[in-house]
Amino acid sequence: MSQEIQIVNPSSLPLQPAIGGGNANASASQFLAPAGLPEQTPLRRVHQLLRGRYALAAVLATIGAAAGAAVGFLIPKPAFESVAVVRVDPIIVKSGPDNIVMPMYQDYVSNLMVELKTERVIRQAMQMPEWKQVRPYAGEYPPPEQVAEFSKNLTVKPIPFTPEMIQLIYDDSRPDSKQVAQVAVKSLLAGFQKVWVDTDSGRLEQKISYHNGKIRDLELANAADQKAITDLMKEYGDESALLTVHQQNLMDLERRLNESKQLLDDARRDLDRRRIGLSDFRPYSLEEICRVDPTLLAKVNALNEQHTSYDFLLTKYGSNYPLTKEALQLLQIRQHDVDDSVKHFNNAFFIQERSDGGPGRPISKDLSKLQTVIDNYQKLYDTELAEIKKVNQVHAQILAHKDAIEANKGQLAQYNRQLEEFQFEKQMGSHVSIVDDGSAPAPAADRRPVFAALGLLGGAALPVGFLVLLGLANPRYRFSDEAHNEINGLNLLGILPDLPDRLSDPEQASIAAHCVHQIRTMLQISGAPEERRVFAITSAAPGDGKTSLTLALGLSYAACGARTLLIDCDLVGAGLTARMNVSTPTGVLEAIANRSLIEYVRTTDVADVSILPVGTAQTLHASTLSPAALRRLIDEARKQYDTILIDTGPILGSIEASLVCAAADVVVLTVARGQQRPLVEKAIQRLMGIGARLAGVVFNRAQSGDFDRSISGASSLRSAAAGSAHNGNGNGNTRYGTLGRAVHSHYARQSDLNEG
Repeated sequence: MSQEIQIVNPSSLPLQPAIGGGNANASASQFLAPAGLPEQTPLRRVHQLLRGRYALAAVLATIGAAAGAAVGFLIPKPAFESVAVVRVDPIIVKSGPDNIVMPMYQDYVSNLMVELKTERVIRQAMQMPEWKQVRPYAGEYPPPEQVAEFSKNLTVKPIPFTPEMIQLIYDDSRPDSKQVAQVAVKSLLAGFQKVWVDTDSGRLEQKISYHNGKIRDLELANAADQKAITDLMKEYGDESALLTVHQQNLMDLERRLNESKQLLDDARRDLDRRRIGLSDFRPYSLEEICRVDPTLLAKVNALNEQHTSYDFLLTKYGSNYPLTKEALQLLQIRQHDVDDSVKHFNNAFFIQERSDGGPGRPISKDLSKLQTVIDNYQKLYDTELAEIKKVNQVHAQILAHKDAIEANKGQLAQYNRQLEEFQFEKQMGSHVSIVDDGSAPAPAADRRPVFAALGLLGGAALPVGFLVLLGLANPRYRFSDEAHNEINGLNLLGILPDLPDRLSDPEQASIAAHCVHQIRTMLQISGAPEERRVFAITSAAPGDGKTSLTLALGLSYAACGARTLLIDCDLVGAGLTARMNVSTPTGVLEAIANRSLIEYVRTTDVADVSILPVGTAQTLHASTLSPAALRRLIDEARKQYDTILIDTGPILGSIEASLVCAAADVVVLTVARGQQRPLVEKAIQRLMGIGARLAGVVFNRAQSGDFDRSISGASSLRSAAAGSAHNGNGNGNTRYGTLGRAVHSHYARQSDLNEG
């Protein structure tokens, strides 16, 4: 039997010490060495799902392809077809010298093709006497299923490179199709003509007349609104500018009116205070009056100038000089005028002081004049306000007319667009002509080869797809390289063959022993001895062969002269204790509790192999274990033995497995063929979560093909198989299990040869 062990480069394996014996901060991810994994493409994924099933897939695909091709060839029935041709003239003839191309021509052709396949046209066609003769039906109207069949058999499409030509193809596969095909296209054209002439044309005329009336009404309404706007603007001009002028005037009048009212209120209050003696009512001096009366100030300035002129003449010419006498007379006149003005001001006015400290202002003691001014301002204000209201009304009327015109314009545009569409549709009806009302029935294109090809592809793909779905529904490991390529890139330490319960073939026993030795070698060369001495053997679920691997590795280590201790920490299965046939009430729990190892260790009939049995420990005792106590036990074992192999429960199902895997130097994960992928992925996540360091994966129960596909260890395996032919039958000690017996028998033969 040709076999292979997957050889891993030792330099790629980590050399970190275990948690209990070295650097506790070493990352578990350092032991996951995804070196050069192939990219997971859809094609590679399909290959993985079909792997091992290619022969079955080929047989099923061949059968399915043959069946699908036969069914596809038989499905289509011979059919006859008839073709009618309709032409849509794109040129519109004008009364002038030039003709024009029909606007929206392509849209019209597309709409026409849709119209020819509408249900109302098909129903009208099926009501034609010619159709009723070849395909009669009960009642006045054709049944829906016959209408659907007619529509399914009918194809309307343009002729390539001739867009003005439309083909109507009726394809029928029923026995009377030769008689029906031509009648169908003729009836369709007749039905379309009837729908268009008898129904659509009359409706179009009504729509055109209605829209013309609406357009006239809207145009008349717009003309009336425009005339009203013109008349109002003739009377008022630009109402916006006029309104602005009136508003400015109103604001100015309002300001003056308010000032006059305030002035009157202040004057009344001052006069009342003076009359009752609360304020001084003395005559005002010339200087006080000049500050508020510019006229008197001008007279005083003129008097002062006259004084200056008189003094000059008096000094130069004397008092008897004529010019001096004239200057004196003028001075006296001006002095008299100033005195009269002061007297008049004190009699008729009083000075009102400002609250802001500014110069006062003269107020007439007769307040009726000020009231008259206020009344005049009020009349002007009311007049302006009335004008503004009137202009606002005119402005609102103009805006209403303009809004009505805009609304009518929108409706006019809509009615004009619809009218153009109706007129265009009416005009287009005269541009549709029948070139051929239906060709003689001819055999339709033979679709059987196409259906046969589709059936062949579908029939071949169906079983392949079923096998792919079967692989997706059953996500189990079937080949050893899947454990290497898919489990987070872990190193594959080796593979173990699928051995029968009664191992009687020496060749199989020799190959199995060689595989175990190869795994042991990989573990030994991956790091220094002091760094890789404590190994935890676990699995994702029971039944993956972890106990058999532990026992076989113990025998293998013993074969190379290493003092080996097997520790059974599987508190549920206790398989290692049972296979070594050790019956004792004390074991691993007592050794941990009493901090003593040697007195609980039992020797075996294999040299250099000792065992710490499980004793009477059960599942409930797992809660008494602690990481510190377990590390003390392991540290004690390091002093006495070269190699410590710990068999523990499945990592996902036992408490003690997490403690052991975290305390060991490295962890070996056993994966059996047929194990669920999600379960193994969860186990690896659990190990990474607790900080365990994985040395790699051992794939158990591998088939012969797993060995045949590789070449790295095939030669040595063939040599081992050849050597087994004259070395006994390989039964060995029946207590060790199949794999243990294979290694034990191989170990025993080697011992015999050495002694010989």
